Amino acid sequence: MPSSGEIDVKVGRQSAGRAWLVYLMFGAAYSALFLLGVYTENNIILGLVWPANAFMLGMIVRFPLLARPPGWLACLVGFAIAIWTIGYGLAVSVGLGAYNFGIVAIGYVLLSRFDRVDQRLERPTSIFCLLGAVVPASLFGGIAGPALVGSLYFNPAEVSAFRFWFSVELLNQLALVPMLLTLPEPGQWKQQLPLSFHDQAPILALALSAVVGILFGGIAAFAFPVPALLWCAISYRVFLTAVLTFTFCTWAIIATFGFVDVAGFSDSTVLSISMAGALISLSPLIVSTTTTTRKEYLEQTKSLAAERELVSRELDYRIKNLFALVNGLIGLTVRDFPDMRPLADVLRSRLVALRFAHDLILNEQSTGTIGARISVRELLGVLLRPYEDGAERRVVVDEDAFVDRGLVTPLALIFHELATNSTKYGALSDPQGVLEVQVRRNSDQLHIIWSEKVPETGDQPEVAVSGFGSQLLDLTIKSQLRGNYTRRFVEGGVETEITLPGRLFHRAVLTE
Repeated sequence: MPSSGEIDVKVGRQSAGRAWLVYLMFGAAYSALFLLGVYTENNIILGLVWPANAFMLGMIVRFPLLARPPGWLACLVGFAIAIWTIGYGLAVSVGLGAYNFGIVAIGYVLLSRFDRVDQRLERPTSIFCLLGAVVPASLFGGIAGPALVGSLYFNPAEVSAFRFWFSVELLNQLALVPMLLTLPEPGQWKQQLPLSFHDQAPILALALSAVVGILFGGIAAFAFPVPALLWCAISYRVFLTAVLTFTFCTWAIIATFGFVDVAGFSDSTVLSISMAGALISLSPLIVSTTTTTRKEYLEQTKSLAAERELVSRELDYRIKNLFALVNGLIGLTVRDFPDMRPLADVLRSRLVALRFAHDLILNEQSTGTIGARISVRELLGVLLRPYEDGAERRVVVDEDAFVDRGLVTPLALIFHELATNSTKYGALSDPQGVLEVQVRRNSDQLHIIWSEKVPETGDQPEVAVSGFGSQLLDLTIKSQLRGNYTRRFVEGGVETEITLPGRLFHRAVLTE
């Protein structure tokens, strides 16, 4: 998938043939927004509206094509046309031009220093990058406004010049710039729109709370939509959240102008309200960037999990083919060497045990239970399943334990070897025999007691595992797992107790 920068370059190339139209529309929009700010200057509330600078800054950062000299020239021409329409004098016009374009230049230079990801507000820390640009730009407005423009748009008896210019710029920058910076790429608009009723619920709650706030009246009405706005920030991507935040700021100005008695408001009170609106607009953006980032990480994790599942199934398919191939090679070899048939049968049985263990690992991975760890009790059940028609079998798990997948193969070989020996000499060789397996755990060890009981025949029960099997147990238990095992006679049978380090296993709560 191409990056946002690559898409911007592609759009720029496609627009090169009609660039003059793009610049013309850009300059016209700037001119119209500048006139809107000027014509609302005499109202104590609507005087907060000054969107031209925020619009230009957001557009030239979002679309690098507009940041070229023709883009600046188009806005300068639009500014000149607006000034000519209003009829300001030369001194005021020059001061306003230096003020407006100075703010945009500072904001653009600072925002350009950040990565494209931060410019698009795609990281939780991107909001601080945005503040790092718009706050200095607004500070410039608070300092340069009184010097370059004077008291043209405020009452110097009511409020300081710095507070007025700084507050108005910061409010407009935080309300409008994030919405422009996060404009979706072509073809991604559907991802931003809430299509189902469930997705539209936060917007409906925001609209309802705004109506209730108007009916309630007073300055406290501004607080009514805030919880719903935070709900929207949790539910939607950054662009839609920025649009709703801009809508909230616009609603606050319109509601104050139309439904609140502002006769007793001073300019200082109005500026305090504007700063509150600017700070309120930050909260949804911070929440939305954080939530969106986490959602994207979750989607990437799900995608990686799906790819892992696909690879795991392919690997399982190849491993099963490998088991079948080895079994086939053993069969072909035995045809030429009939005397090796007993050894071939042993190898085949061990391969079957390993295949059972492998199937168990795959099943646990697909279900995702207990972090894909394998239960000792479940492993015993799988490996002893082929002997269900033989002797009575009983697996007693006093305290089950889970083992990581890497240890399943050596444990499978151990249990298979014990079961093989039992089918030759022990409980599984006699229909009346009883096999009991107990799993116990103390503070630092796991004890597995393999107990076999056979009917009284007068014969000494066989204890020793066959030569190769005994070597296999020594190699697996003592060398590989760093444990130990002992065999002893008990009344009516024989027991094999295996002691393994407890650090290899994980405790489990049994749910019967």
